[in-house]
Amino acid sequence: MFVSATPRSLRVSTLALAMMACPASPTWAQETQQLPVISVTGEAVETAEGPVPGYVARRSSAGSKTDTPLVETPQSISVVTRQQMDDQAAQTLDQALRYVPAVYSQDNDLRFDQLTIRGFAADSYLDGMKLNRTTWFANPRIDPYFLERIDVLRGPASVLYGQASPGGLVDMVSKRPTAEPLHSIEMGIGNDQRYQLGFDFGGPVDQDGKWLYRVTGLGRDANTQTRHVEEQRIGIAPALTWQPSGDTRLTFLGGYQYDPQGGLFNPVPAYGTVRWNPNGKLRPEDYLGNPDTDRFRRTQYSAGYLLEHRFNDLLQVRQNVRYLHDDVDYYQTSLSSPLTPDRRSAYMWANINREHMSQFTIDNQAQFDFSTGPLRHTVLAGVDYQYLQNDIRRGGQFFSNYPIDLFNPDYAGYPRVPVTVDETTRLAQVGAYLQEQLRWDRWALTLGARKDYASSRDVQDNAMTGANMVSSRTGDHAFTWRGGLTYRFDNGIAPYASYSTSFQPQSGADWNGNPFIPTRGKQYELGIKFQPDAMRSYATVAVFDLRQTNVVTPDPDPSHPQASVQSGEIRSRGLELEAHAELTRELSVIASYAYLDNVVAKANNATQGKHPTGIPKHMASTWADYTIRGGDLNGLGFGAGVRYVGQTYGSADNDLVLPERVLVDAAVHYDTGRWRFALNASNLFNKAYLAYCTNPTVCYWGASRTVLATARYQW
Repeated sequence: MFVSATPRSLRVSTLALAMMACPASPTWAQETQQLPVISVTGEAVETAEGPVPGYVARRSSAGSKTDTPLVETPQSISVVTRQQMDDQAAQTLDQALRYVPAVYSQDNDLRFDQLTIRGFAADSYLDGMKLNRTTWFANPRIDPYFLERIDVLRGPASVLYGQASPGGLVDMVSKRPTAEPLHSIEMGIGNDQRYQLGFDFGGPVDQDGKWLYRVTGLGRDANTQTRHVEEQRIGIAPALTWQPSGDTRLTFLGGYQYDPQGGLFNPVPAYGTVRWNPNGKLRPEDYLGNPDTDRFRRTQYSAGYLLEHRFNDLLQVRQNVRYLHDDVDYYQTSLSSPLTPDRRSAYMWANINREHMSQFTIDNQAQFDFSTGPLRHTVLAGVDYQYLQNDIRRGGQFFSNYPIDLFNPDYAGYPRVPVTVDETTRLAQVGAYLQEQLRWDRWALTLGARKDYASSRDVQDNAMTGANMVSSRTGDHAFTWRGGLTYRFDNGIAPYASYSTSFQPQSGADWNGNPFIPTRGKQYELGIKFQPDAMRSYATVAVFDLRQTNVVTPDPDPSHPQASVQSGEIRSRGLELEAHAELTRELSVIASYAYLDNVVAKANNATQGKHPTGIPKHMASTWADYTIRGGDLNGLGFGAGVRYVGQTYGSADNDLVLPERVLVDAAVHYDTGRWRFALNASNLFNKAYLAYCTNPTVCYWGASRTVLATARYQW
């Protein structure tokens, strides 16, 4: 049965309850005394992929692909609700996740999301289906305005999703059609000449409610903290649900997004930012590329459906399908060498990329719910398939004869890079998985296994002559599994233990031409979750040991220059704490802390024993929102948050250290029922900082202060 999370109120009389329980004769009814009316107010059952009232979720499908309570999933999961995104005015996925433990990002790149979880690059999913990334720049990006919620699963997840990062995944859930009429228009204005307009309409199409619709749209035009870098977006996401009965539901989801100006890459050197430079300081607003040539333009569209059908109490099936296409037109000049001895000039790199990426995903699931004596079973069997093709016309050049003065750049007469390579990349994966969720008394056991077959093909031709330059084909297969055990106490405490594995195919080959095999991930995790029935709250504590093996490292044979072998290993150990709570009707709070000890455990060079770049050892955050309920100031609210990010290393030898930072966010909002007015400030005190460096030449500024005022009217 499909249910809604919309609050409901129910009034029943004890007489009516008695008559339903026992049919009465007229004489019995005449002798029965009328009893007082009892009013019961509550919420309908929350679903794993539905809207969540407030800040506290109770269920998620990200860790199981079934509708499972968070406390029964033996792996660390966070849920960012629509309310939290609205209160914090999140404009990007990076911003929406900045209060989630162990998640870190380069928070000022508009081109695409660059997230890490537990120190490893995170995979992105939309409605449970992967948004495949390419080796170049045609990587999908979803605006948070089109999302209902965001689920973050930490740790290996290949047992359900196939090839994946060992760190975890981010699953975004699209806004779905609503049974209740929904009409909303929102206007926004902010610093850096930001203007935006959004609308969100939904509700039933017919009187019977068998057809539901929703259409969400967004337009945005803005400058950014960096001169010559703009952000422009037009997007629309229609959705239609057909629900002929309580056992069948089919939802069509579409999306179109056009970014005429999608941001640019702006690396800066350590000298002049976190290190002293005799020529002065570089500022976050300084763009070090050529503004006359550089551009990033993206057109993205998708179409798919989510089909669910319940045959009976034993069996239900689901099929999720999506086709997504990305066109990217990208030209970029950027710093690509150490500074000259006077630390004033550098040599530049330029690249041109025109990409046409298409991806298709289908996930077929069958779920069996049954009991054998005291044991309750939820068995999930599935087969999924992914295919990606990226057609690329590209070129790149390092200009060693054209130094640029970074403090007074002049790109007049700078050469343009031509297209030199025609490349076609094809990736495919098919996998079959089986999962058992076994419940006995207070125990919940989760076991899962999966077999995958993945293949890739890469063909590169000379764009001038048509001659073939590179042609490679690889095929990999992998078995992954997971096991976890949870015990639920009556007071809401649920300790758990789990073990999970992952695999991730790699491109390239060793000195002898043998293709690299996939990296493998494995994780041990222990934790305690707490979610009492009497209060809307959710808290977790988790410790973990996560390792990635088969990592590429330099070939130790001196006769094999520039070659690599797969004997490296990266280890991540850590502690995570998180709490979401609605302490009173007026006060909601979020708090998190993460300790990450990431180390290159094995390598054939000086990086062994060092910490990977761009991974903070300590992160902590807290956010609180207080809204007045009742009285003359009813609907007036205030929000404030503090984010702490510890030191990070900016070079592989750990010689460059980026300092810790504390960032403050604030909000004030007023809700009249029809109107909602809000003023949000992120990085309130305009702290200038580097988000991370990959080496002393390539560093990235973090986000400066942003201020956004919004007005929303709903009816």
